[in-house]
Amino acid sequence: MDPRTSAQDVIRCDLCQTAEVQKYCDFCHVNLCIPCIGKHISDDYDKHKVVPFKQKKSTLIYPKCSSHQKRGSKFHCKTCGTSVCSLCATSDKHRGHTVLPLSDLFYSKREAIGKDSEELENSISPTYAEIAEGIESQIANLDGKYENLTSTLIEFGEEWHREVDVIVEKLRMEIEKEKTKHKSILKEHLNEIKQIQTVIEETLRNLEQTEDSNDVSLTMEYISRTKEFSKLPPKIQISIPTFSSRTIDTEQFYKLFGYLIPLSVTTEENGYEVKKPKLSSKEMLEAKVSYIILTDRSYYLYPQTLIFG
Repeated sequence: MDPRTSAQDVIRCDLCQTAEVQKYCDFCHVNLCIPCIGKHISDDYDKHKVVPFKQKKSTLIYPKCSSHQKRGSKFHCKTCGTSVCSLCATSDKHRGHTVLPLSDLFYSKREAIGKDSEELENSISPTYAEIAEGIESQIANLDGKYENLTSTLIEFGEEWHREVDVIVEKLRMEIEKEKTKHKSILKEHLNEIKQIQTVIEETLRNLEQTEDSNDVSLTMEYISRTKEFSKLPPKIQISIPTFSSRTIDTEQFYKLFGYLIPLSVTTEENGYEVKKPKLSSKEMLEAKVSYIILTDRSYYLYPQTLIFG
């Protein structure tokens, strides 16, 4: 059993592993009991941020000021594009500059991260999953469709008996080549979609880590890729080849037997659309509440209740 927990799942101090946790170091992310606080902060008192355990991860971890190493850069100079401490913010160097609290930018940035994470998880990522599923379905059905095409060719070839055996075989090989080409195009497209899916999943993992972290530098370094992922790839449309037959002529049977119309590949720039996230229970309830007019009488329609107006 983990010595830091008891039968009642009491959280223990990370240092002594016996006493019940009472404090938390927001800088080191360590659980502490009262007796272990002094030992923990003995190396650098100013560096540590010891808060009540219930307030853990509530203290922002500011980057060190480049000019005053013992002070945190709690402000951002918009003019210079750098983080500064309060002394630097009021110095002549930044006089007349636009200086904003770094915490405001941090929370604004983290809110944007949350929105990106939600959009990626609920809209963009499911869209790519649906696209991939559709392509996989096309690939799965290719054999059956090409078998039907081959059967049509063979049935027509039987009418020509042995005179057309060579031609049938030649065209059958062309069909197989078209099928291979068709499958190759779809697989390549699927690989592109799955590669983007992998990047999105990795981005989501990074966003989750960033959202759970109070590291200002990590948050401020975040660059949104939502716009990049929102631009969906072009949709590929591939038509199955068709067989065009000719009237039998024994003298010119090779030319008149028929020919294979190869598959055509078209690219539709706006063929895919980002899926809309499903409505929450609250949104669905609000959607049910509406005002309707029936003939010359007004009704107010509420969930499970119809009131005449």
